[in-house]
Parts: sequence; structure tokens; C-alpha cells
Amino acid sequence: MSDWRRTSHSETFESAALSARTARDVLRGVCAEALVPPPMVETALLLVSEVVTNAVVHGDGRPVLDIDIDRDVLRVTVTDDSPDMPRVQRDIPLLAPGGRGLQLVDTLSTRWGTERRVPTGKSVWFELDHG
Repeated sequence: MSDWRRTSHSETFESAALSARTARDVLRGVCAEALVPPPMVETALLLVSEVVTNAVVHGDGRPVLDIDIDRDVLRVTVTDDSPDMPRVQRDIPLLAPGGRGLQLVDTLSTRWGTERRVPTGKSVWFELDHG
């Protein structure tokens, strides 16, 4: 198993429905450059879709995507201007149209969390470990 190439990338998106798709495209390119294997890239793409969609739907301002890949960890952070911290919803009706995004992040990531930003806003991040 070889190490990933270290790389970082930051990009700001419009607060629009297509932002999740654009974020996936950006992440896919950065992961290819860093030699992250396809199965892990697919997981990261699903998770970035969920986190960016939450920032667009529930956040304020333009979401910022930060991607940091080290030799053994992929970290994705999405920041928006809303001070409202997200939480995992556990009891979602079977036919509810949404509310499962952070459940996926919680289940599929190695680690994830939130951070308050001063003077306003928050970041939601997740990590996937190499191997």
C-alpha cells in the first residue's frame, strides 16, 4: 500500500443547488492528483455531496470547500456563515425526503465533527484514513 501524495485545495462556491456537483468534480480531481484509490474516492464524493448540500440548504453565505490530503488521511471541510450547528437526526420517518446526510457522514467517515467560526459561521469536516 503506497502513501498518498500530499496536496491541499480550497474553493468557494455559490450557494446553489449545483454546488454539490461542482464540489464532487473538484474533489475527484484533487483525489486523482493525490493517488487516492477509487473506492475511497467514491465514499468521499458521497460525503462531500451531503455536507455541501447541507451548507447550501441550511447554511448562510457561500460555502467554502477545503480539501487536505496527507500521506495517510483525507480531510474535507465545508464552511458556511450560519452559526447553527448541525446534528445527526436519528428518528427519521421512512418516507421522509431528507435528513439522512449526517447519518451517512457519521457511518462512512473515519471521523467527523463541527467547529464554530468567529465571528460567525461553522465548519463541518470529515476524515477518511488510508488503509
